[in-house]
Amino acid sequence: MVPVYGADPSQSPQATVRSDLSWREQNLSSEEIAWLKLHPQLKLGIDHKFTPYEWVDTDGHYTGIAADYFALLEQRLDVSFVPVTDKSSWSEVLKAARNGEFDLMSCLVKTAERDAYLDFSEPYLSSAAVIVSEQSEGYIGTLDKLKGKLVAIHQGHFTNELLRRDYPEIRIVNPATIQEALKMVAEGGADAFVGDATAASFVMKQEGILNLNFSGHTDYQSDFRIGVYHENPLLSGIIQKALNSITETERNQIFDHWAGLDISRNGVAPEKILKVSAAVLLVLLFVIYWNFRLRRSEEAHRRSEERFKNLVDTSDGIVWEADYETFSYTYMSENIVRILGYSLDHWSEPDFWQDHLHPDDREEVIRNATENIKHLSDYEIEYRFLSARGDIVWIRDMVRVVFERGKPSWLRGLMLDITDQKVADILMRQSESRFRELIESLPAIAVQGYDENRKVIYWNDASEALYGYSRDEALGQTLESLIIPEEMREDVIQHHQNWLEKGLEIPAAELELQHKNGTAVPVFSSHVMLRSDGDRQEMYCIDISLREQKRAHAELTHMAHYDALTHLPNRRTFTDRLRQLMKSSDREGQQVAVMMIDLDRFKEVNDTLGHDYGDLLLQGAAKRLLSCVRSTDTVARLGGDEFLVILGNLSDIAVIERVAGNILQQLSEPFILRDNRTFLSASIGIALYPSDAMTLEALMKNADQAMYVAKEKGRNRFHYFTLEMEAAAQKRRRLLNELREAINLQQFEIYYQPIIDLNNDSVVKAEALLRWNHPNGQVSPLDFIPLAEETGLIVDIGNWVFAEVVRQLSVWQARFNTDLQVSVNTSPVQYQHENSSKLNWFGNILNHNLKPASICVEITESLLMEAGKGVADKLLKFRDLGIEVALDDFGTGYSSLSYLKQFHIDYLKIDQSFVSHLTSESQDLVLCEAIIVMAHTLGIKVIAEGVETDQQKQMLQDIGCDFGQGYLFSRPVPADKFAQQWLESLITDISE
Repeated sequence: MVPVYGADPSQSPQATVRSDLSWREQNLSSEEIAWLKLHPQLKLGIDHKFTPYEWVDTDGHYTGIAADYFALLEQRLDVSFVPVTDKSSWSEVLKAARNGEFDLMSCLVKTAERDAYLDFSEPYLSSAAVIVSEQSEGYIGTLDKLKGKLVAIHQGHFTNELLRRDYPEIRIVNPATIQEALKMVAEGGADAFVGDATAASFVMKQEGILNLNFSGHTDYQSDFRIGVYHENPLLSGIIQKALNSITETERNQIFDHWAGLDISRNGVAPEKILKVSAAVLLVLLFVIYWNFRLRRSEEAHRRSEERFKNLVDTSDGIVWEADYETFSYTYMSENIVRILGYSLDHWSEPDFWQDHLHPDDREEVIRNATENIKHLSDYEIEYRFLSARGDIVWIRDMVRVVFERGKPSWLRGLMLDITDQKVADILMRQSESRFRELIESLPAIAVQGYDENRKVIYWNDASEALYGYSRDEALGQTLESLIIPEEMREDVIQHHQNWLEKGLEIPAAELELQHKNGTAVPVFSSHVMLRSDGDRQEMYCIDISLREQKRAHAELTHMAHYDALTHLPNRRTFTDRLRQLMKSSDREGQQVAVMMIDLDRFKEVNDTLGHDYGDLLLQGAAKRLLSCVRSTDTVARLGGDEFLVILGNLSDIAVIERVAGNILQQLSEPFILRDNRTFLSASIGIALYPSDAMTLEALMKNADQAMYVAKEKGRNRFHYFTLEMEAAAQKRRRLLNELREAINLQQFEIYYQPIIDLNNDSVVKAEALLRWNHPNGQVSPLDFIPLAEETGLIVDIGNWVFAEVVRQLSVWQARFNTDLQVSVNTSPVQYQHENSSKLNWFGNILNHNLKPASICVEITESLLMEAGKGVADKLLKFRDLGIEVALDDFGTGYSSLSYLKQFHIDYLKIDQSFVSHLTSESQDLVLCEAIIVMAHTLGIKVIAEGVETDQQKQMLQDIGCDFGQGYLFSRPVPADKFAQQWLESLITDISE
């Protein structure tokens, strides 16, 4: 039995039922839910060859329109429908259904006989029953035209019962499948086929049956239902409820899926291309035979001209008469109105016939007619004529010159509508052309011919290339001794004998045959049996090499499961292996460890040396990781610079720390990348199953959180997952969601902290500091600023801060006439983000009539260290526009003095960690003095942060520091309080 839509047959029934029972709980009664819980797997009776409604494909998967419906029912009911595929025919399926072997049937028509043992749902699929016949038979119309004819209906189709009841004169034959029934008609074994229109159309396209068409209709309708074994009345109601819940959108998606299959565009289904190649050998015979039939038909038309004239009013032949000299029509049979649409009066108009010839045919037809009439010759001509309906009608016009008293007096003719014949002829030529194009586009096709003793009688060039034997070497050798591997020879001989003696064809199949040098040759081999001139049977084999397909398939399989750069397993393979180890852990009680590994500062290598070097580094890291684990462990690449390791069957937890330690040690060794020596480290997060999580997703998430903690604690280390980390992660996620709404909810506020001129204690500058007034209390910038930077929200937040500072500063300047300069902190992310709006800031300043020098932009040393051309351009743009730049937290980073020379820096801000421990004997005082002297030498002013005591202020004044900032002067305060404390006093001072 084949599980439906990927259900795992290795799992218990309970394991396949999802935990989310929302639809089932909301729509079914408690009794119905209880019944489903007792029956988590339901046997499904199917027709495994009823395309396109349902069939079992070559990989054993249940597929088709009905299969898609049952996939939706599985989702709603949380059960598995298991199709039973061991029945060889539809008759056997129905017999098994009568015996109660299935819980339900998938797709069948309700009949009186079936109603005895099945309860039927309402129809969920419908299609008409039609008549299909060979194209040359023309339009049949209705079933009564088939009386006395042989009609093919595949076994089990409901029209068998109905035709035997309603049309007993029709002779019925029952091939096993619809494919066999249609082929029987196509090959002349039956006069017509009666059956489902949708299925017939699909099979004709799929099988490349080109000489059949729909030639009539019936009054029978295929209303397909789900049949439930009558001893399961609860299931009948459940199925109907689930069917009723399927939406129109879902139904359209199913039909769009199957209607969109690309099987009709070229007339031959792609999956049948290999089989069609066998028939190509017979195409030319078919074309010759068809042309013979067309010529015979044309000859019959000419012989029947007089009969057409006698039957003109009821036939499709238009009889006409015209004057020889003027070629004006004097008579036109009335059926021309029906055929071409013009009234009889139109034909008496001058040049009416000539004017309505198809423009592409007009000149040649008139020339031909004029030439033949001039030479008094009877003639026949075919042309296209434009009907009154606007369509094109193909006409065969047979013209005779009529003499009276020895002189030409009249032209009499018969126009025949040959549109259907022309369309058939065009289709035939297109079909032939498609076959030729098909063969020309395929790889070399190896064709061999064998006599009744399996000796080679034909061996083409492609066979030489494929199998290594020349034509001279192959001729006269037996098939089995030439290219059949020893283990297959007896079967091949037996199959050939069964075909010769019993008519049992050898099915086309993928085989591994044998090259001259003994190597295997994978081919798709199909076979055809022909009779020679001596009435002997000859078998021809058409073999197509599958080497490239096999190689490509192997490559695709590798690409689907392995990382292209490092050749390590990818996420898909990693998760498959982890699931298997988790199951093994459940059985054996041993732990499984997952390590999430992130390469520290890999981005710096990638950005400075380039992606080629980054790729080399990843490949080198992958090799070192493999050397650190056991052969039974898995190392995978998740993407970017993240790797994963699975350590399974852990009876001793010490193994984890040993492996983690080896990884840290191996990755810390220098990497030689061509001409560069590079150093690297790693942060490792570790989570255990089942200790830390019970699902794969949770296990991965916990390892990822542990890895981030390892980074936060200084990198180059490993960290185990803890419950506290999970709580912190949930808090972080909640904070992030609230941060996204903070601007819209107007929860942000700007606080201002004064910066004092240490020479005169005046307020000349202030720093704008962002505060988040959360409903539960203020959130520390140390908590939300890193989160905003990590997610990119800092760009929008930073733009809002700048705009708010400019607005507030313009209000203060208008009110207090102050030259106060406000410093705005900026994040490196704002400079690197592609949607950064820095250049619009200057326009914002001008719109508020501010001087550019009223704003000072604060940056960090890390920004200078990682500055690319884009960052440098933006910093220089600030300088050119008159906006000043301050370097914040100076002394805590890794920048060099060259950055101070390269970029125009106006202020250095000494970090408070140096100021807070200032004493007359401290090294911090020496460092502060050195920074001040260096800055002044470069023309840069210095601001000391964190000034909290008068002693610190005095020491800074003594060593020449320009400005001070800290709690000694003021804490950061809201804008109105800052104005009250520091700006209103300016007005008072001026007035005094």
